[in-house]
Amino acid sequence: MTVNHARTGKVVRLSRPQKLFAQERESINTAYPGDVIGLNNPGVFAIGDTIYKGQKLDYQGIPYFSPELFASLRNPNPSKFKQFQKGISELREEGAVQIMYSDDEAKHDPIMAAVGQRQFQVVQFRLQNEYGVETILKLLPYSVPRWVEGGGEALNKVGRIFNTTTVKDNMGRPVLLFRNEWNCQQLVTGRSSRVEIKRVGEARRRHRPGIFRSTTSGGIIHLMGLTGCN
Repeated sequence: MTVNHARTGKVVRLSRPQKLFAQERESINTAYPGDVIGLNNPGVFAIGDTIYKGQKLDYQGIPYFSPELFASLRNPNPSKFKQFQKGISELREEGAVQIMYSDDEAKHDPIMAAVGQRQFQVVQFRLQNEYGVETILKLLPYSVPRWVEGGGEALNKVGRIFNTTTVKDNMGRPVLLFRNEWNCQQLVTGRSSRVEIKRVGEARRRHRPGIFRSTTSGGIIHLMGLTGCN
């Protein structure tokens, strides 16, 4: 079965969709409103995504709390590179933590963004115990993130911005990280006519956690779950 992925526009082949009922699992090709189904993630799905057949339908997604803590995560063992990348990708997909990357191409370490210190501890623990990767965490001196309205094109028109660093979220959208609210307000008051910023990256509708549900709109399946950033 092939479906369309609303966020990326890609055509995705579903491998053995399963209907879930208590402890029972049943491979299916057809789902009905109210069915709970499980899908294998081919590395495309994120919590809150919509997949569909026929006419495009894209639900508003799940809201993320704006993160307040940031830390870079380094893998000191080059032989564990693949395990490290796989772990980071899968934990991000689960919503254990938000992952960003520096706009500086010379810096490859992922930047974790969280609302609480415990999220960092959980990620490090799971990387070590589930993927066999020990990591080094370095807290970063930022506490105020702002997403740029208009994306990279709008940011490029502004030119150099002081007292901030630029990163990209998992969707490739530019995010400005400030040390404090005062630095952020300097940008807003000094350049408000040139760049617009917002507190969170995307407004996403909340749903019940931990399930996949088919909707009533012909062939639409909306992916839902509970993230550690909500």
